[in-house]
Amino acid sequence: MRFALLHSPLVGASCWRAVVGDFAARGIWAAAPRLPAWGAAEPPYYPALAARVAEQIAQMHPVVLVVHSGAGSLAASVVASAKGGVSQVIFVDAILPHPGRTWFETASPVLGDSLRAKVTDGEVPAWDQWFPPGALAATLPEGETRERFVSELTPTPLAYLEETAPDLDLPDGVGWAYLRLSKAYEDEARVAREQGIPTLRLARHHLAMMTHADEVASALVNLVRGDHG
Repeated sequence: MRFALLHSPLVGASCWRAVVGDFAARGIWAAAPRLPAWGAAEPPYYPALAARVAEQIAQMHPVVLVVHSGAGSLAASVVASAKGGVSQVIFVDAILPHPGRTWFETASPVLGDSLRAKVTDGEVPAWDQWFPPGALAATLPEGETRERFVSELTPTPLAYLEETAPDLDLPDGVGWAYLRLSKAYEDEARVAREQGIPTLRLARHHLAMMTHADEVASALVNLVRGDHG
């Protein structure tokens, strides 16, 4: 059981740090690949980002690829780039693959309009600025963990959010599962459940892997083992 924990392109890899530590304490191998900084990636972004992840997990095969939040968009591209190196994908409070559609087409019209109104020099603000003041503090207490997380946040190219996802989906040989952390992703969890996909729900919040690492790690192990209630 080997895990590659992929962060959203909108945040940094430190969001998985606590779960990597929890897995290590259990004797389970895990790593958190880092997506490149936007300045080091060129469009088309989906294959570029996926190729960088595939390079990092090349020596880890086979892995369970765990994708959080916006990284769900990249899951199919990473699996394709890894060329058989991914045995399973677990979506954690993540959007599902959306071939032929843009990120904006997966978001609510309200959020989309809000971000477009905030575009400056072809970029949308850093992720923590997408929400009302105090929203991040409500889930991440003040301290070193939050400071590290915020330090990794940068503006996102509008071009990435407007880029059409490649015409890829997860191949039949790669199973997938869904772990819902917050009510905001209930629709995605419902889609998975209706398709007979292993699904677990935790009554926490979107960044629960940073504050409740033990619960998230246990849920991931249970999904791999097929223990999902």
